[in-house]
Amino acid sequence: MINVSIDIGSTWTKGAVFEVGDNDHIEVKNCALSPTTPHHLAEGFFTVLNKILNVDDARPLLASGKIKLDYSSSAKGGLAVAAIGLVPSITLESAKVTAHSAGAKVSQHFAYNLNKADLRALETTPPDILLFTGGTDGGDCVHGLANAKLLAKSNLECAIIYAGNRDLQDEIQDLLGDKDLTIVDNVLPSLDNPSPLGARSAICDIFLHKIVKGKGLDVIVEQTGEEPLPTPYSVFELVEQIRRHVVGWETFMLLDMGGATTDIYSANQNSLAPDTVMHGLPEPIVKRTVEGDLGMRVSAITAGETGAPLIAHYFSHQESKIAAFHHYLKHLVAHPGYLPRTDEERVFDQLLAGICVGYAAERHAGKKVQVCTCAGNVDLQVGRDLNPIRKVIGTGGWLSRANDFDIHHWLKYRDLDDNGKQVLLPSQFEYYRDTQGLLPLLANVARRFPKAAAQTSVRILNK
Repeated sequence: MINVSIDIGSTWTKGAVFEVGDNDHIEVKNCALSPTTPHHLAEGFFTVLNKILNVDDARPLLASGKIKLDYSSSAKGGLAVAAIGLVPSITLESAKVTAHSAGAKVSQHFAYNLNKADLRALETTPPDILLFTGGTDGGDCVHGLANAKLLAKSNLECAIIYAGNRDLQDEIQDLLGDKDLTIVDNVLPSLDNPSPLGARSAICDIFLHKIVKGKGLDVIVEQTGEEPLPTPYSVFELVEQIRRHVVGWETFMLLDMGGATTDIYSANQNSLAPDTVMHGLPEPIVKRTVEGDLGMRVSAITAGETGAPLIAHYFSHQESKIAAFHHYLKHLVAHPGYLPRTDEERVFDQLLAGICVGYAAERHAGKKVQVCTCAGNVDLQVGRDLNPIRKVIGTGGWLSRANDFDIHHWLKYRDLDDNGKQVLLPSQFEYYRDTQGLLPLLANVARRFPKAAAQTSVRILNK
């Protein structure tokens, strides 16, 4: 049996042939990449498949049953989920964590009651899925009911997953039953017990059975007989398998920086320092965040806008350099396959990468601030403390290739955020690069060979 893995990214489509041997060993036999063809994803897909199999047309081999194919996709913007919750730091945060763990990006989010402007925003830029949460079981019903009534009157046609207060399930079914509705268990049945699995599974099912066609993947499904998963979902699962199966890798971070987004994954058992109080939800052991405004090509202009303060500091009092940098970003968006050709462009690429890494990592990490109480001063922590992490992996096209990028300078580029809160990121760590860009491909293989894929993923890294 020939094991083939392909990942369709926003800029590049990558593929490899793997041989799975004894003793949990996976060997790379052949690999290739080709520009992603967003107008018709199947073109780039089959170009790569033919290359790695050294044939003109791989479809007869697929039909013969001699190939086991696993593939994933984050092309065409990935999987966009809009999240509705009640309290921003509680049920809305649970919705975001759930969507991210399912491989989606949160394109819009709303707390408390929806208003007409919120509804117009959803109708004008509809997500693939609306994740409707709010209220613990037996808790608030007023906001959820009001939001359901407003959604029932809307022209929104996307899939809706209701994962809020179970006391409202019957009313939700009555109000939204004429829409594309799925009802699952509450993502937060109680404040100390997040339960994302039902909604996570529903997101993946909807991606497989309803959204694939809209992403242009239906031709691939028809001709291969196999269904894709969102790339971030597969990588999330690989991070979990590495944590479980590789000794010494129980805690680590993984940075996946692509052309359109920057994804941060961390495996870490959240802990509290002495005199520290946790505020908000319990942190999951494995967590993913995704930043849609931070990317090396498709999202280069928005990354430049986000990183304006850092750019101004980097090119202090050099207005011509700043103007040239933004001109370069516009060129990248227009030509996403472009590679720097001059020393100045290489400096610009390094700065753009630093912006993506620094801002994405800071958003992923927890924050801490000292507060005064009647019992004395205590540190109030929100989110996960990543200070103990000593291993960081870089993957994605640019990070895989960049052997002179000093990530130690950028991962924690400042100690305090704009609000004066301490940023809980590691200052000292070993950096490993996925120089062959194989992790998303091994993540696909991990569906069938989790331990072997996890151990091979660590083995192929380079310092």
